[in-house]
Amino acid sequence: MTNTTPLSDRAVSYLRTVVPVFWGSAVAWLLTVVVLPTEVTDLLTSDLAITAVTALVVGAWYIAWRWAEPHIPDWLTRLALGSAQTPTYTGRHNASTAHSPHPTPPT
Repeated sequence: MTNTTPLSDRAVSYLRTVVPVFWGSAVAWLLTVVVLPTEVTDLLTSDLAITAVTALVVGAWYIAWRWAEPHIPDWLTRLALGSAQTPTYTGRHNASTAHSPHPTPPT
């Protein structure tokens, strides 16, 4: 049995950002190489179009896997998102619903 220590929240958040960007970029590249007709690929070769399509595919990749995450095994989540662990964000500032930006003076 292997004793593993969980990743820090910061490491998990980095992984779960970088790995989906890698996969989304790879899928966007594959679309231009394998699936799309030459005319469409030629239309999408401008820098702006490449950037926009890559951003859309990365976003779609991340959203799809986050939706699927509760329904798939951890090993597949690790492959797609970089970690099966979700980070917790306990910030330095605690938000309070009782705080009002404009308190009313006592009467």
